[in-house]
Amino acid sequence: MSETPGFPRNREIALPEPPEGPVLLTVRVDLRDTSPPVWRRLTIPGELDLGKFHDVLQVAMGWTDSHLHRFLLGGDRRTQLYFLCDFDLEEGEEGTHESDARLDQVLGTPGDKIDYEYDFGDGWSHVIRLEEIVPRPASEGPAGTGSAAYPSVCLAGKRACPPEDVGGIGGYEEAAAWVRGGSSATHEFDNGLTGEEMGDWLPEGWHPDDFDLGEVNAMLARLAPGDTDTALSHVPGDLVELIGRLPTLARTDVNEWLGAPGWDAPATFTAEVATALTTPVRAVLDVVGDGLTLTAAGYLPPRAVQAVFGAADMGEDWIGKGNREDLTPPVAVLRDQVRHFGLIRKTKGRLVPTALGRRVRDNHTELLGVVLTRLGQADSDFGRLATGLTFLALAGGVPITGLWGAGEAIEERVCRVLSIVGWHVDGGGAIGRREVRDATMDPVQLLRQRPHARERNIFSIASTSIGCDSGSVRHWRRPRAMTANPARSRALDTAASWVTMSLHSRPSSIIRTMPPI
Repeated sequence: MSETPGFPRNREIALPEPPEGPVLLTVRVDLRDTSPPVWRRLTIPGELDLGKFHDVLQVAMGWTDSHLHRFLLGGDRRTQLYFLCDFDLEEGEEGTHESDARLDQVLGTPGDKIDYEYDFGDGWSHVIRLEEIVPRPASEGPAGTGSAAYPSVCLAGKRACPPEDVGGIGGYEEAAAWVRGGSSATHEFDNGLTGEEMGDWLPEGWHPDDFDLGEVNAMLARLAPGDTDTALSHVPGDLVELIGRLPTLARTDVNEWLGAPGWDAPATFTAEVATALTTPVRAVLDVVGDGLTLTAAGYLPPRAVQAVFGAADMGEDWIGKGNREDLTPPVAVLRDQVRHFGLIRKTKGRLVPTALGRRVRDNHTELLGVVLTRLGQADSDFGRLATGLTFLALAGGVPITGLWGAGEAIEERVCRVLSIVGWHVDGGGAIGRREVRDATMDPVQLLRQRPHARERNIFSIASTSIGCDSGSVRHWRRPRAMTANPARSRALDTAASWVTMSLHSRPSSIIRTMPPI
């Protein structure tokens, strides 16, 4: 790598030995050139490496981790040494990686400071000054863990950080003055925007003088490491690989799902529960019998539709007589799911049971096992991953809230995760909730119609089915330009319809992964 004219080449940074025991650092973070100042005071575990401290700073200040960053040692800007981030390594930079430097190695004496730069376009420069260093009390933090497991805490702060991509200090000052002055719609900004356009562009509710200490600490608490290894041991390899590609801030939701209680207890189903859970599937197998002739249009005959509709107890949640398959989507979806499970097949205008279907239809426990092992499989990579993440969310306790899909709480998070690792619609456009909903709508709709009465069974089915190895996707690679951008249904008296929650999704020609770069 060639040197920049006038600037020496970066090099390895000699770091002192860390303190003998765990320590807590109190630091003040100031965003340079802001007036009145934007600042935060934080208590940080000394063992935190600079890569993880970057995540803390992003949350504490209010950034969204949408741009590159860099930690620099104090001194003349022309001679400052800096720690490398992952992007620097990919570019062949020389020096010490930020994950190899602990915070208590670069800030050891009150008054020590380091610089933190974020977004080299807007040029946000922070100065971090050590105010106090004290031993960490033995009683603090989770039992049996190092100080890196101790949550970082924001003690105080003032004012909101600037909006991302606002145009540096000049753009921030102009936007802040405009908001403080009443947000006139007719104001013309230096960047050419009108006041009305700026109002639409700014984050909803943004005000330069706002700062919510409680909200910041709630976000910081989510960064504290928890046990996710137990849950990950039940997750198929392709989903583990996907999760491993997520930046820390983008992974907080997934970590919450993986950290839900119960992953360490194997799921068990009694014969009685197996009978209840397989009721809808057995309803289809019963009407098919040894063979069932379809109508000329390829639908179940009315008597069969009525039998399935009644046995699966769909009448309470579906408007209609339940006697025509083309007008009763829950029956059509259930039939397709039973086919997807490999229990029935269509041949010469008839539905017939497969050899597997004949073998397990009277053994409810074995039938449930078949359904669970095939529940997470789908006809496309995107469908399998979207539904796998949806199952993780359900196992993590996120409720279904949507009318036709899982709802905003699940769909937006799943969409965000898949976007970050490189999924997009054909032509390069971003995937949205619609694509996630389309991949998971049928099983989720059935869940919404007859949600399970027992939370433990929800967890058991979700966690068991997600553990089925459904193959491997090997061509993901997150584009460098893509970075994270920071965001039970009602109980009924039966468990029957839960088993209809297949992770079967239709293959989509508009979904593909980003090519390797």
